[in-house]
Amino acid sequence: MPRSKILVVDSDTHWTLTVSELLIRDDHEIFSANSIQDALLLLEAHSIDLLILEANLPQTDASAMLEQFRQMYPQTVLIVLTARPSVPQAVQAIKLGALDYLEKSKDPANLTSLRDIVAKAAQQRGMLVSAAVTDPRARGTLATPVQGFYGIISQNDRMQDIFELIQTIADSYANVLIHGETGTGKELVARAIHAASARHGKPFVTLDCSALARELLESELFGHEKGAFTGATDRHVGRFERANTGTLFLDEVSNINPAVQAKLLRVLQSRTFERVGGQKPISVDVRIIAATNRPLEELVAEAAFREDLYHRLNVVQIELPALRDRSEDIPLLAMEFLRRFARQNGKDLRGFTDAAVALLGAYHWSGNVRELENVVLQAVVLAKSSLIDVTDLPKRILQTRGGSGAVSSSLQDQLGEPEKQILLNALRQHGGNIKRTAKTLSISRTTLYAKLKRYQIDPDAIR
Repeated sequence: MPRSKILVVDSDTHWTLTVSELLIRDDHEIFSANSIQDALLLLEAHSIDLLILEANLPQTDASAMLEQFRQMYPQTVLIVLTARPSVPQAVQAIKLGALDYLEKSKDPANLTSLRDIVAKAAQQRGMLVSAAVTDPRARGTLATPVQGFYGIISQNDRMQDIFELIQTIADSYANVLIHGETGTGKELVARAIHAASARHGKPFVTLDCSALARELLESELFGHEKGAFTGATDRHVGRFERANTGTLFLDEVSNINPAVQAKLLRVLQSRTFERVGGQKPISVDVRIIAATNRPLEELVAEAAFREDLYHRLNVVQIELPALRDRSEDIPLLAMEFLRRFARQNGKDLRGFTDAAVALLGAYHWSGNVRELENVVLQAVVLAKSSLIDVTDLPKRILQTRGGSGAVSSSLQDQLGEPEKQILLNALRQHGGNIKRTAKTLSISRTTLYAKLKRYQIDPDAIR
């Protein structure tokens, strides 16, 4: 049976664990998500072969959700499960391209049936991939997504060192602190650590600590008992319990207030806690990955963050570079975003003009990879030809050079210096190797030689 990447999406964590443990026996790589938002992040970060989807997720229109997944990921094989099966929904699921529609049940016969269907789906996916490889229409940058490192695309030396560090620490119990500017991909790195570890088939649970007030944050972390406070009409299971045996990612951890910091420290020390309003200790086995865009050392010095909690979180620290410090990755990332958004928007796009690439490389990218992603999406939507040109880019990108707020009539003169620097950086990265430099810049070797001649760059002098 071909080994497949399988994503299990269900709001019931116990069910996702059951399915994950079942399919891991067949040597599949399993990912799990408890919400549509987390599922979409995983689908974008990994080349998922098979999606096992609960049709009746809370606050979700089943038909719209199935249609969205089918349009966005037509090559991903889809199996739909539900605890409340209905004939109309089954018909709709099959019409929308689902391989099968099954009742969700832990009955051994049902689980065996699911396992058999997954084996069939793996075979089907293998045939689809083989057909794509032999189809000449599937060749080219857009037809073949860049795999990268667990979905993180980079040829930058600092990022390569981070990839090695992730592999080294993945199977340890050590907590990890990720620091980087907004938009540098801190959650992607956290997911890569989880995916590379022995916990990869277990829950990966996220919480943005900047989005909640103290009372809500405490409840989201530790859960609460019925009647614990006004509005607590039912027991609520917190993120720590949901992440048990897996990984809990705490984003923007610097925003946690002192009272909750003290409770978080206790959990890290004892691996036990009580729900808000509860008295029964609950034990958990959770690895913590925290992220911040503010240096916690500075907050500790200002007495705004507990030093003992900082040391508990900062067992291993990963410092993510800004996109402007890994400029050689800009063409790679831009092409990957172009491939994705062209597919989603049904557009036939081949790439970027040289002038557009030069402008993207010269821009500061204060919003980092996330800003680049949004710029490419806008360009794809506005593109009038098969190549993204400078006129398809936002005005702030066009204003990169010259302070007048407009692109001068001599565009080549204006773009010349940043383009030259991009060429030099790429050549230095690859030791003057023309083939690899051209591949990094997504241009032909003929075009590269012409540009080297124009700027009087001698690749042999760089080797």
